[in-house]
Amino acid sequence: MIILSSFLQEKEKLKYSQRATITGDFGGFPTDTLVIPGRLSSDSLFLLRTSEYIPIHYFRKIHAGVCFDNKCRELHIIVYWNITGRYLGFELPEGEFLSKSEHESFSAEEYERLNELLADPSLPHGGISFNTLIDASKSESGQVDGVSGATSAEVEKIVVKGAAYTTYTLWNIVYGPTQNLVAQHTERQLTPDLINLILRSTDKSDRVWALNRIDQSTELNPELSSTLLNIISGEEFFLTYSAINALGSVHLDSDSFQSDFFSKYGEVNYSVKKMIVEKFMEAPYLSPDVLQASRPLLEQMNGQQLGDFLRLYTKHSVDDLETFRTVAKILQNENRFISQKAYEFLMGVKTNDPIIIESLNAYGRKL
Repeated sequence: MIILSSFLQEKEKLKYSQRATITGDFGGFPTDTLVIPGRLSSDSLFLLRTSEYIPIHYFRKIHAGVCFDNKCRELHIIVYWNITGRYLGFELPEGEFLSKSEHESFSAEEYERLNELLADPSLPHGGISFNTLIDASKSESGQVDGVSGATSAEVEKIVVKGAAYTTYTLWNIVYGPTQNLVAQHTERQLTPDLINLILRSTDKSDRVWALNRIDQSTELNPELSSTLLNIISGEEFFLTYSAINALGSVHLDSDSFQSDFFSKYGEVNYSVKKMIVEKFMEAPYLSPDVLQASRPLLEQMNGQQLGDFLRLYTKHSVDDLETFRTVAKILQNENRFISQKAYEFLMGVKTNDPIIIESLNAYGRKL
């Protein structure tokens, strides 16, 4: 059992958790309260913050009836979400327990199993009715026994045995409307510093969540810029893709950020190199430092890479003589696919430079 260090520490409470996004001390009192009307409960959603007012996690006190054998028992449980809406854990008040068929209490292993299941957003519980989860057995009264009924073979791996309805109910609480409310409430509080903290989470889904919420209105302060650039040059391809995709033209409207961004070009693989060049196509201009840094790379590129850069130069109306002469050298490349890229580019520019003109004429005579 993993006990959340930031949860209340009374004894005799069962607590199970996942990795927290942000850790820290808190004052012990919720700072935000959101009312959540719903079928299962009308309890409020509470947010706890650190002493620096940084949001840590949300929780909701659930009171719901769990029925089996034509008898019902009130379920009292506290469900926790991290600030991105990811399931964080659950806690049972002192003296409370979860029960299976025949009112048998969960074992420690079954609580751990439930915690694992609730942490899996891919389970199909949200897309089907409960009756399809079980091979429903009927009691003598003809009522469906929703918990102790035999669990169908295909779903044995996605419920706690003997507690299918409890598993189903709690999963739908975790991934129901409350989860969206949590995410939306955090979104309204996002700052560059908070985004940066979330991007340091050990959970990949947290980092993706934060990257997907960076837009043109997000200021890239030095700390957030540094974190994004480290992600771009990291080994997690989807995170790299998401970080590059998060950048907008407003972020590239800066010589210094363009330079820092392009400095990652030499550290990444072919696919990411291509994404970096494509992202520069969205920039409002191409900084002189990026042009200077890219120019020496041209003669080392394959045909596809060269073509991408020459299109980038055309997009940003690059017209300096040094760049043109560098491209002219590529006319001598023995690979016709590569040299043809350089020829087509130079034929589309305006220049009276005798070196470039002679190089073009020499190449043309070989065609």
